[in-house]
Amino acid sequence: MARIKQTHLAGSWYAGDERSLREQVDTLLDAAPPPGPPTGALAGLIVPHAGYAYSGRAAAVGYVTLRSAPYERAVILAPSHFSAFRGLAVLDVDSFETPLGAVAVDRGGVATLLDRPLVCADPEPYREEHSLEIQLPFLQRVLPDARVVPALVGECTADDYDELAATLHELADPRTIFIISSDFVHYGWRFGYMPFPASGPDAVRAGLRQLDTGAFELICGGDAAAFRRYVDATGATICGRNPISLFLALHVQRARGRLLTYYTSLDVTGDYEHCVSYASIAFPRNEGVPDQS
Repeated sequence: MARIKQTHLAGSWYAGDERSLREQVDTLLDAAPPPGPPTGALAGLIVPHAGYAYSGRAAAVGYVTLRSAPYERAVILAPSHFSAFRGLAVLDVDSFETPLGAVAVDRGGVATLLDRPLVCADPEPYREEHSLEIQLPFLQRVLPDARVVPALVGECTADDYDELAATLHELADPRTIFIISSDFVHYGWRFGYMPFPASGPDAVRAGLRQLDTGAFELICGGDAAAFRRYVDATGATICGRNPISLFLALHVQRARGRLLTYYTSLDVTGDYEHCVSYASIAFPRNEGVPDQS
């Protein structure tokens, strides 16, 4: 009997039936500006994971770069918001189900990960987690035939990142895209993070942009250690810091990352006392640089 992970996001985080969800995702993709230079194959893509009403526009700007791309597999690296563990938690199922249908899991890729240290098969962290499943409808519309390797990233030491990156490198071929799920700074007392006062929308917007831009520069430069030091020094509440750190530690043939879009929930709701930042960042594949693994 097939093992299927049913979505728990339909009807809340995104539209709940097939027609409405298809229209929702396609409308977002069609409204996204066409990707500018550099064009060509990507090694990875950082995209947000809030409800589509909030971060869907930012996610679409990232995913539109994958339309008609030749990827056969998407390795999704996402944070765990509700379960604490070390390393990677992989979901060993046959498929995910959304209102758009089934998303096949690459069982071979999952088996490769499960044969390595710091990786376990654990369904519990996936029970209420949204950061991975929120990506699936976009993938279904831009890469309808791609299989996925689902991996939630827990806490890691610097050595853990290096070891897990070596493991993930076995999946890093030209037919594979890495999808890294992350929102950026979460600001406000509800998030326990107020590095500056909520003195008005303009001041909060400027403060968030400064914090987020500092992270973007290090991420786009590919400096995993400097990114982690920045997060530690600023306390920046970047929920996907672990999957971002792991991707940056992964030696793939990638050029400098490019920020495709950035805004905050303040720009959506007008609430400057509690807001979350959203961005999409593309990492073009640099075929002219040899892999340094």
